[in-house]
Amino acid sequence: MKILSILAVAGFLWSCSAAQAELVASGVDSAENTLQTSSQRMFASSNGAFYEVTKTAGGWAKTELSYKFKDGHSGTCYFLGITEYAGMVYTLCTESAINPLAKKHLFGFGLNDIRAQLTELGELKGMALPNGLAADGSGNLYAADSGLPLLPGAIHKIALTGTYSMGPQSVFHRFLACKPNGMRFSNGKLYVSVNPFSYVGLSQLLRYDLGASGLSNKAVVYASWSFLDDFALVKGGMVAAEFFGGRIVHITEEGKLLHTASFAQPSSVSIATAPAFGPGSLFVTERGNGKIMHLDNGWGLLPR
Repeated sequence: MKILSILAVAGFLWSCSAAQAELVASGVDSAENTLQTSSQRMFASSNGAFYEVTKTAGGWAKTELSYKFKDGHSGTCYFLGITEYAGMVYTLCTESAINPLAKKHLFGFGLNDIRAQLTELGELKGMALPNGLAADGSGNLYAADSGLPLLPGAIHKIALTGTYSMGPQSVFHRFLACKPNGMRFSNGKLYVSVNPFSYVGLSQLLRYDLGASGLSNKAVVYASWSFLDDFALVKGGMVAAEFFGGRIVHITEEGKLLHTASFAQPSSVSIATAPAFGPGSLFVTERGNGKIMHLDNGWGLLPR
């Protein structure tokens, strides 16, 4: 038993140390999320800016996209969750990360746009602090709202009525004792990371069946005491950011821990498939450092 314990610890240390990360971009204020699209373009959200990330023979580069509010006013926005649907990239933002009453907006742009500009679809109502964003493949977006301080959050459903237009918004699911953060949709399932009111306590990565009228068949995939932020779905499991734990974790669909790698306040993970980025590698945002990192991990990751 003692020998097995030593071997297990040695294996765990190897999984932590075998992966090497490189700097992709710095100066990304409160780096939030990244997304590689089906067209193999990479985008990142942050406080006050939304970027496209590219790699050439000369190295990594980030290019800031311009954005335009629907009413024509000028100002900054804190960009958060990102998702893709029907040739479009959608992202949401808040005009203030510390004021729950600040205006929230939904933006979008076409993937065929070489010089993309974020265009506002409309204002998001009834949200305090939105974060994760997911698309169900049927013309609906789902936004995770953490809610007011010390109160539970909810998932809001946003119906898209056109490429740059949205219809009704509604509260799709209310949580009783937690705050939703990251969200991903895959094969009829909605995955959500949730955290306690005080942000200190047990966090969970949940899986639900997504139906037209709500969520059902809740399952706890993984639990952590280190604040679960955003995550990426991979074949057979997921890779999640443990913000307070200072690491990302590769787990199976059943919650078994396979690999870990250390980062400074990781806020999100996304998987790369583009040859230029290295298929199976990961992009990790370090919120406190304002950095985007690239992890060539050797974990054998495949996209879902």
